[in-house]
Amino acid sequence: MAKIYIRRKEAGKGWRYKAVPKTGRPLQTEAGVRFHVRYRDAAGKFVWSQPYETLEEARKESAGLVLNAEAVALGLTVKEYENSKNSHRTTIKAAIEHFVSDAKKTKKRTTAAEYERNLRQFENSLRVRFIDEITKRTLCDFRDFLAAEKYEPRTLHNRLLLVLMLLKANGIKIGFSLVRDLPQYEEEPAIPYEPDELKRLFAAMDEEETSRYKFFLGTACREQEVMYAAWQDIDFARGIYHIRAKPDVGFTPKKHESRYVKIPTELVDVLKQRKKHSPHPRWIFVNGGGKPEGHFLEKLKRIALRAKSNCGNCTAPWTQGRYPTRKITVTCKTHPVCQHHYLHRLRKTCASNWEAKSVPVRTIQYMLGHKSLETTMRYLGITNLDTLTDKIDAAAVIV
Repeated sequence: MAKIYIRRKEAGKGWRYKAVPKTGRPLQTEAGVRFHVRYRDAAGKFVWSQPYETLEEARKESAGLVLNAEAVALGLTVKEYENSKNSHRTTIKAAIEHFVSDAKKTKKRTTAAEYERNLRQFENSLRVRFIDEITKRTLCDFRDFLAAEKYEPRTLHNRLLLVLMLLKANGIKIGFSLVRDLPQYEEEPAIPYEPDELKRLFAAMDEEETSRYKFFLGTACREQEVMYAAWQDIDFARGIYHIRAKPDVGFTPKKHESRYVKIPTELVDVLKQRKKHSPHPRWIFVNGGGKPEGHFLEKLKRIALRAKSNCGNCTAPWTQGRYPTRKITVTCKTHPVCQHHYLHRLRKTCASNWEAKSVPVRTIQYMLGHKSLETTMRYLGITNLDTLTDKIDAAAVIV
């Protein structure tokens, strides 16, 4: 709905807008006064049109301005919007907005943001506008596009799975199979750090880094669970870390369930000493700006390079200097890009150590925050083969 106003200068008040009545006595205007239309744009905000010379011209243009704004809001052309058939269809843009809006109510902020980013990539790859125009061929084309962009098979799987979730939410079935129509990938087995690897890494750390990565290694926590670890979450008397939501900073544990993790005595002692000179009254680990630290992975890779623990074979793009467009390919011999160092290895190492010391598997499942015991079993890793010589020899069948 749009309204027409005149804009004129009043003595002592400056420029003022006055609504033009739709009916009744017409508004008295002076020569040179121009007319403006006030309407809602595609974002729903009130905006002003350009000035018009006559009231008739303003009235004529007002309907077109509103129609155009409504069409743009739906991602349509005016012609498509005027088509009564299309007006009852759901555009891909609107479907994504609704899907992401629902995700924000049940998922973490970062997860919802990733959903939106990946679905926008899908939308931008399309030549159709309506959700009911998407076919199996559409998804196959998107799969081929991702493959041409050198995405890994697992990423292909996850991106297509997300699109299928979007289609299901809108009642669309197209017969695309994640088994038959996608390249298969193997789940990478749990690879805990060997004791010698850990010694080399921690030998290259300073006191601050040691406390951070001992927390990872002693609790098997995920990155955000360490990022938002607060002093009030630590029960020093019992040696327990309570992982719980912190709505004020947008943090919720995975699956939205709080849990408790038993902390080793050595880590409790480290935290006690740290609290005496805590860098922040609330957060255990903070960055230089006093906010929760969010670059644990990047810093672990730098430590690995310093410790000379990189494999020397990994390559990755690297931004040169201050210019993001100047990218070169580097190796982990000289840069912190080794793919064999990642935070989940510390989590897997902790879980494997719990198992090796006979912590009950169900307790490990609970402390890891897993819904499925099958997921937990993947985290427990494989027993060091070098320790099995006697058992393998005893089990051998001599022919």
